[in-house]
Amino acid sequence: MHQSKKVVLITGASSGLGLAVASYLWTNGYIVYGASRSIQGDKYPFHTLQMDVAQEASIETAVGAIIQEQGHIDVLINNAGLGLIGPSEYLSLSDVAKVMDVNVLGALRSIQAVLPQMRSQKSGLIINISSIASENGLPYRAAYSASKASLDRITEALRAELASFGVQACYIQPGGFNTEINDNRMVTLLKGDAYKGSWERCHRIIKDSVSLGLSPAMLGPAVEKIIESKRVKRCYRIGKPLEKLSVVLKKLLPDHIYDKMIRKHFEIY
Repeated sequence: MHQSKKVVLITGASSGLGLAVASYLWTNGYIVYGASRSIQGDKYPFHTLQMDVAQEASIETAVGAIIQEQGHIDVLINNAGLGLIGPSEYLSLSDVAKVMDVNVLGALRSIQAVLPQMRSQKSGLIINISSIASENGLPYRAAYSASKASLDRITEALRAELASFGVQACYIQPGGFNTEINDNRMVTLLKGDAYKGSWERCHRIIKDSVSLGLSPAMLGPAVEKIIESKRVKRCYRIGKPLEKLSVVLKKLLPDHIYDKMIRKHFEIY
């Protein structure tokens, strides 16, 4: 068992990466509060909280309950997320707003709720679950890529703003992991046949990257290592070699060659 008894709040903990990380940390001796809109406590090993990251009052109530029970909060893991795929031309702006509200504003609401306590205790860690997709405007995932890129930039600003308070921040960029995201992702309806062929091929590749992705169990040990680090790095990239290589190639290759490589990978022709 872990001796530190650090108190961890993780959002989006009812399934997927959130459930895997929350369960791992609990098993290894952390005091874990897993939060989501519909989480039911009797089927999870860790503490559960019903919390909607789109509702400020819901977050404040949940964070307040943790502080009242434990007296401190050491780690916030912003994992709750929403996916959206489809041609940018046809994206519903209300769907885009939902993605931004959960992936960006939801994380920021949660950060704002825990920071007064973390500043007062002069310690704390914020881990934002981003995506390798944040490093590229991936075809048919414009809104999702943009939301995760926004989260990265917010994290970088926080690192500077919070350093003097002893509070650290970082983001994790997972690649494809085998989770339920394919079932939960919003899909834009096509209007006409202009994108039909490339969209169907790309959609299949996107789904395969999840179903053939890494095991969520890999993420727990990686998160524990970050939590126990004295000096937390800005970015932790966890994915298959090709996914990580794509980020490096974007910096090295001429734009037209990199763009062609992306189109080839996603069978857009």
